[in-house]
Order: sequence, then C-alpha cells, then structure tokens
Amino acid sequence: MPNLRIVRGARPSAHSRWARATLNLTLLWAGAIACGPELTEPADVALSGIWFAAGPAGGLTDVTIQVSQTSDGAISGTYTANGTQGLQFCPGTPPCSIAGTVVGSNTVFQVFFEMEDAGKFTGQLIDGSVLRGAVERGGRVDPIEFLPILPPATPANL
Repeated sequence: MPNLRIVRGARPSAHSRWARATLNLTLLWAGAIACGPELTEPADVALSGIWFAAGPAGGLTDVTIQVSQTSDGAISGTYTANGTQGLQFCPGTPPCSIAGTVVGSNTVFQVFFEMEDAGKFTGQLIDGSVLRGAVERGGRVDPIEFLPILPPATPANL
C-alpha cells in the first residue's frame, strides 16, 4: 500500500472542486424546494367567474359553471350542461338539460370540483385564462378545457 502524503495548502483537484460545487448546488436546490408553499394552500389566482367548455367530456356538452372562491381556496357555485344517455341520467330522449351545484377547491397544486350528479373535474388553471383537466364519470375519464366567459378575479378582489 503506497504512503499518501498530505501537503498543507495544496490546491484541490479540478474533479474535487467540481464535486464540491455540485454538492453545494444540490443542497441549495433542495433548500429552495423545501421553502415552497404547501400544496393545499389556495392558488394565487381565484376562479371566481363564469367558465364554459364545449365538451364532450363525461357525457356532458356545453358545460357552463358559475363559481365563486373564498380566500381559503374553497369553490362553490352552479353548473348547467347538456347530458347524454349512458353517462348522464336523461329522462326520455337525450340529450337533456341538467343543472346542479359545484363544490371544490383551488390550490397551488390543482383545481378540483364536483358537479353534483354529473362528474368530478381535476385539473389546473393555466395563465389565469384556461382551466384544463379531465372529467371523471362512471369510471370514464375525458379531457376538457374551460375558458372564461367573465374573467376570474384575483384573491385581492374577492
């Protein structure tokens, strides 16, 4: 086994400096992530307003939601839509007009709301102007995109 001699004041190798810099950057990055908001905190932009999606998704077309959001991120309101037989309960010949309540939340992680007796939406608000996600109904998941009819308010305007 060779004898290793340690020389005080010797300069670390390029590999050692690179490894140390990589470790420092990794620790800095991990610290920045740890400082982010809790995923259940309310989003910066509220959904309050009227939103429309042509569909089809979850047996729904021409979906309009009118919602308001409280400062804690809770969403409530109403929806109207046209439903189709099979995924929606249409008396008589489909399509049929259906309506109900909307209850959910808008957090930094996702937007979630349930349309009473019609389906569950999970998605994200993109640039404050597009609500993109999916509607789940009866084990089926379909993509959907809502656009504002009236622009959403910011939390300061709630």
